[in-house]
Amino acid sequence: MTCSGLFVLPRGRVGTPQVDFTLSELRSVCDRLIIVVSHADVEGLLDRFHPDEVLVEPLVEASYLAGVRAGLLSVTDGPAPSAPIIVSGSHVLAPIGPIAPLLDHLADSGAGVFAPYWHNTDVDPRTSNEGLPSRVPYLDFALLSAELLASDGFRDFWHNARSEDDWTDFRVVLGPFTRFLERNGHGITYPLGLTDLQTADPRLYEVHRLVAHGCPCLPLAVFSLDPLLHDLNAIALRSALDLLRDRYPAAYATAIRHVTSAIPMRSFNANADQFEIFPVTAARSDKSEWDFGTVAVFIHAYYPEMIAELSGLAANIPAAHHLFVTTASEQNRQTIEDYLLGVGYATDAVDVRVVEENRGRDMASLFITFRDVILSGRYEVALRLHSKRTPQVSPRVAEEFKTHLFENLVASRGYVSNLLDKMEAEPDLGLVMPPIVHIGFGTLGHSWFNNYPRVRQLADAMDLDVPLDVATPVAPNGTMYWFRTDALRGMFEWPWAWEDYNKEPHHVDGGLAHAQERLIGYCAQAAGYRVLSVMTPQSAARNYAKLEYKMQRLMSHLSSGNIVEQDLNLSRGRASWRGRLYRFSYNTYGWTIRRWPGSRRYLRPVGQLVRKVLSFDART
Repeated sequence: MTCSGLFVLPRGRVGTPQVDFTLSELRSVCDRLIIVVSHADVEGLLDRFHPDEVLVEPLVEASYLAGVRAGLLSVTDGPAPSAPIIVSGSHVLAPIGPIAPLLDHLADSGAGVFAPYWHNTDVDPRTSNEGLPSRVPYLDFALLSAELLASDGFRDFWHNARSEDDWTDFRVVLGPFTRFLERNGHGITYPLGLTDLQTADPRLYEVHRLVAHGCPCLPLAVFSLDPLLHDLNAIALRSALDLLRDRYPAAYATAIRHVTSAIPMRSFNANADQFEIFPVTAARSDKSEWDFGTVAVFIHAYYPEMIAELSGLAANIPAAHHLFVTTASEQNRQTIEDYLLGVGYATDAVDVRVVEENRGRDMASLFITFRDVILSGRYEVALRLHSKRTPQVSPRVAEEFKTHLFENLVASRGYVSNLLDKMEAEPDLGLVMPPIVHIGFGTLGHSWFNNYPRVRQLADAMDLDVPLDVATPVAPNGTMYWFRTDALRGMFEWPWAWEDYNKEPHHVDGGLAHAQERLIGYCAQAAGYRVLSVMTPQSAARNYAKLEYKMQRLMSHLSSGNIVEQDLNLSRGRASWRGRLYRFSYNTYGWTIRRWPGSRRYLRPVGQLVRKVLSFDART
């Protein structure tokens, strides 16, 4: 069946993943393609997609329906249309699946409109008393029949429609358009039955059902929606994405390209439940080989006596693997090499090197010393381990931190087998790590500490064009993680130098090594990869029990149990003069010790005093 295509494109969307994807699909099936833009700057668009018509409609900036109106008036200006038109825009991920069955669905139904979903005005308190139809269809990726386009009154309706913004347009354009269809006998058909959706706005709240039932699009707003609203409305975005990956790989890949380029990582990871708990006692498969081949294991053994423990952890990897070890002296190198060869590693599976300088600790030892190994392209998947001691905290807390890292990365051969299965099945996973440590540490909401300015500076210099999270970075705290080498290639290509790192013992927060720790996840994101947190069942139970108690205790001091109201209450305290003074003092302290690391020993008592005076009022 022949058809036309109408695509609405606001400023700033040219060249984005979902726009290129949708226009490519429309161009492949549409005999006529009309693009409505909000400005005349469409450089590259004409050469790539060869639209038959480009219309400039400034109101597109505020209203999708303004663009739809302009396009429909153009289509109906002249001889009566003889083919249906597909109406879409840059605000949706579409099409999900092939377009031809949608055209057949419209033709077989005899309806005037095929719409992807509706808004149930009866259960929405904002619209329940406005006299709107019970179900108002959205024209997000909709098909309009030739009969409807040529019908009496259609062109007059859109000529008289006046657009302001998307929500006003829903009420004063889409609502009346639905009445127009009803009065003139033009049916509306959907990919779902009228009882399949339960909420007022299923395009956002029931995305998993939309994908499951063959809906041809998803609004991009579901990816950027505040995680608190995802929580309050129990949105199952992870289920929708899992279905997309299995059924429509091209649409899934487009969704991930959009997410990694435009959505703060912690927001997406919360919205899409980017956590996984793997069984420890048994592997889900009996594999000993994976498509990505030999695994590279990078170990920094500053404390050489830990090589037995570290190599024992590496022995939990059921795949073939090579060990790449750094240490501090030639004597340590020989001791480590003799041990590894003695426990059965082949000579060509072991590479032990002495770091050039005692700077940068486990960061420089990886990104500088083993730069050549990653850039050689010999390995696709790698694991980072090191001899972690964390001497700045109590021995028990340090032990807990080390356990948190080791257990959630290499708990057992079965656990690692399950983790490798996941990385093989989902090649867009670039970084797999334990979640943020919080037992014994004050990281919740504050784990940027003094590192945000340096990370922002580095991200800009490295052209990592991704949004940084505001409160808490998605970072491998403790710098142990699994990674796909292409995901972190940018970290190895960047010309780090030993002298960039603070001299010992001034390994201070805010220095390059701590900034790199928080940069790793964003490097993976900028390369187009997802970041996944993983845990054993035992670790998940321990962490959840502690986290739930802390959250219950904290929130019990507030007057409301609603998370949105709680957030607003705390935000007001942060905006008070004490809150602003606290943040100014905190940032000044961080800037000073980054500039003069040796001053930390003198400034720390002053900082602790300021914290005691201001911190309570700054947070309540």
